[in-house]
Amino acid sequence: MNKQHFTRITFVFVLMMVACTATFNWREVRVDDQGFTALFPAKTTFEQQIIRFQNVDLTMTMAAAMAEDSLFAVGTMPFDKKLLNGETLIGWMQSNTAKLIQSQIPPQNITFEIKTAGTPATFIPAQGFNLTGLGPDGYYRIYWVRWMVRTDEIGKSRIYQLSALKPFKTEPSEAAQKEAIEQFETFMRGFKPD
Repeated sequence: MNKQHFTRITFVFVLMMVACTATFNWREVRVDDQGFTALFPAKTTFEQQIIRFQNVDLTMTMAAAMAEDSLFAVGTMPFDKKLLNGETLIGWMQSNTAKLIQSQIPPQNITFEIKTAGTPATFIPAQGFNLTGLGPDGYYRIYWVRWMVRTDEIGKSRIYQLSALKPFKTEPSEAAQKEAIEQFETFMRGFKPD
């Protein structure tokens, strides 16, 4: 699968989710087979896509929820560290994501740490973008995305991608942006990998 196809799949998934929306009703969701716990604002749905990277087929499972036209999703992609470098794969995903939003300001990489769900909890490095601008359909979007590589205690390696997206017909007011960002922050803080 090439970069353009990956970008189109991501965009189509977002559009499909926009069709079904609910109000915010935050709940903790445990997804054992994907190795995480997350806070979602509504009932979650699941979808899988095959992504081809460096001649390797990878399965990304997306757990997602819509609330008030905002999309919140956690993508999980297991990979074999003997075949692929996780940071290289994240770099490829970042390059594709940066193309989804047209903005005068180039994406700035944000680095931080995510607390794991285990006891005792540990912290793993993560990175991401906070994007604002026009999407391919001409709608203004606020789009936050985060990536991290996690190898659990049994040696299974996964890339996690957290996405929060809110579309607007025109550039939103400061109050509307602030409201969306508060919901994004709630979602991002609620994610804990195993």
